[in-house]
Amino acid sequence: MSHQDKVYGTATVGARGQVVIPVEARKDLKLKPGDRLMVLGKYGKALSFIKADEINDIINMIVESVEGHKDKQEVLKYIKEVLNK
Repeated sequence: MSHQDKVYGTATVGARGQVVIPVEARKDLKLKPGDRLMVLGKYGKALSFIKADEINDIINMIVESVEGHKDKQEVLKYIKEVLNK
């Protein structure tokens, strides 16, 4: 974990699949009712949320990191596919 990573505690999945995000996380991330979150899975074991309106910043970081890489076009194609799901 980096110095920016934080563990906020636990959450319980309700009968309808709903999860309550801990209050400290909502405050730190400035989440408010109605905010849209992208839900991401990793290794079939981890789940994370990213504010949908901030995904462009993340995409730009990815694009910058693959600049000049031989697989850049494949990475960009994959990002577009994921965002259009």
